[in-house]
Amino acid sequence: MKKLLLVLAVLFSSLSSNAQFNWGHNYFEVGLGGGIMNYSGELTSSIFDYKHFHFGGALFMRYNVGKFFSFRGQLALGSISGNDADSPDIRNQIRNLSFNSHLFEGSVIVEANLMGFHPRGHQKMFSPYIFVGIAVFNYNPYTTHFDPNLDAQEVFLQALHTEGQGSSTFTNRPSYSTTQVSIPMGVGFKYAINSNISMGFEIGFRPTFTDYIDDVGQTYPVNALTGEPFYDQTPYLAGQYGDKSAQELFADKTYTYIAGQRGQSLSQYLNTLIPILAKDPATITDQSELDMLQEYNGYINQRGGSLVRGDKLNDWYVFTMLTVSYNFIENGLVGHRKRRKKKAGCKSSQF
Repeated sequence: MKKLLLVLAVLFSSLSSNAQFNWGHNYFEVGLGGGIMNYSGELTSSIFDYKHFHFGGALFMRYNVGKFFSFRGQLALGSISGNDADSPDIRNQIRNLSFNSHLFEGSVIVEANLMGFHPRGHQKMFSPYIFVGIAVFNYNPYTTHFDPNLDAQEVFLQALHTEGQGSSTFTNRPSYSTTQVSIPMGVGFKYAINSNISMGFEIGFRPTFTDYIDDVGQTYPVNALTGEPFYDQTPYLAGQYGDKSAQELFADKTYTYIAGQRGQSLSQYLNTLIPILAKDPATITDQSELDMLQEYNGYINQRGGSLVRGDKLNDWYVFTMLTVSYNFIENGLVGHRKRRKKKAGCKSSQF
């Protein structure tokens, strides 16, 4: 560790001294970025799940301090999604959750140009770079309605408290905020087409401090010892969905998965299943009821039980983009030259 710290200290000392030597070449640039956004969490199988790539765009302003360091302010907008139906894991398919969300981000980022970058006079036209920063982002996960009569209406999940957030039963689960903080970090490279126009490519990872980008974090809202559910007990439509509430039907979509496997509607399946679940299994004598109960319990065990809903750490999102930017290096240097000439009172004064 001491050797690593020493190497880093020497590297940044070298970069800093070079940056100070070129202090007079500071300049601004503005640019656009476009590429793909995706997220990594409970509802995707990998951090680069191509099934859930979405377009994202960005506006940024960069202040270049010499050849080696840049400070960037950036606004980005895109969308993210995840769906258990796309998972190769049967446990996730049975869980059967999904979400979509916009993602709006504002960030401040520091870049280190590893080879030095300064297009003036074609001095340094290419450089890889690394970057790190801090960002504030906004999102709001939603999914489609389970009721076919509502024609896949969008329903926002945070307000439903699908894991019992904000209830007196789960005092350690506050309702999560849809505005959070992330840490942009990644790698890229820049190439100057000429003294004023540059292009680039970067992959930016964003670890976050929330596990609820996808609305999935901990457990179903049930008693870990007794299995007693703590869902909202207000039926969505009395008698139509087994007297289940909208909260439970959005939180636990295994019901929908099993109904689909049986070729039944959700309403048909629940109106048959729920009376069976209310009985003492030891008193059930009808074989079809026993088979249905066994089938249901088999699916629940296969997904990992009636308690655990999410089993990963905090969510991430990724923004991979191409950039194009215009810099004001020549205008800035010309202005600097004119000020020097005026101050020196000599037409031949050089900067």
